[in-house]
Amino acid sequence: MNRMRNWLSVRWTAIVTLGHFVHLLANWPTIWIHRHNLRKAMPALNFRNGLILNHGEYDDPLLLLDEVFVKRLYDLKTNAPQDGIMVDVGANIGSVTEFFALESTTLRIHAYEPNPAAFEMLRRNIKDNHLEQRVIALPEAVGRESGDLSLWVDVNTTLSTAYMQSSPDEGGRRITVPMVGLDEVWRRLDEAPIWLLKIDTEGAEGDILEGAAQTTLGAVQNAIIDAVSHLGIRHIDMPASPQRVWQAMQSASASTAAGLNESGDA
Repeated sequence: MNRMRNWLSVRWTAIVTLGHFVHLLANWPTIWIHRHNLRKAMPALNFRNGLILNHGEYDDPLLLLDEVFVKRLYDLKTNAPQDGIMVDVGANIGSVTEFFALESTTLRIHAYEPNPAAFEMLRRNIKDNHLEQRVIALPEAVGRESGDLSLWVDVNTTLSTAYMQSSPDEGGRRITVPMVGLDEVWRRLDEAPIWLLKIDTEGAEGDILEGAAQTTLGAVQNAIIDAVSHLGIRHIDMPASPQRVWQAMQSASASTAAGLNESGDA
């Protein structure tokens, strides 16, 4: 019986995944064939809405497809203001940047990505999606302060980090990349309001927030911080002080506990 359930679960998951591919991708037959073929490079994802997501050897395009476009984990359910500003810290190859650029045709985005391989794909995606006038790509890390950062590369770019002593994947090596603080990021925007700050930096999230001045954090109207997303937190009121982050974590824990109690009572 368990074998039958597992078989049905696997088949159902495949059917659901195929449905998402068909719905979102114009070249879904090719991507479907390539999804488990590790010997051949998977082509770019060509979306039915016109977006193109190029990717390289160390990228994980299907993970990004699932998180950004299928599950829509970054969807704020609110519209960006006219000529609003977004800062994408840890932009990777640009999937989240593309998502928000499609949602708002006037949104201006500064995308920071220190991994050279991911940055090259980020620039290519900006060019191929004709976003050069609205998206500025910067090959820098964002951290507590300006300086240098020792970053693991030649690994899956979604795992690239400076916050592990050993490589997060086989074959990794360290390189030194330039780093700026969030205060410098805001200064480059002429200290204009930031409609959305998205941070996904594989461990640097706390340093970034703690190193920023309260005036900088006060300029942020919305934030998506991946370090607490696993708790179900998708939004933190600004400014993102340690107290507000802690309150959001406590609320998420309480909600989880309440859900477990309800399940137990059912």
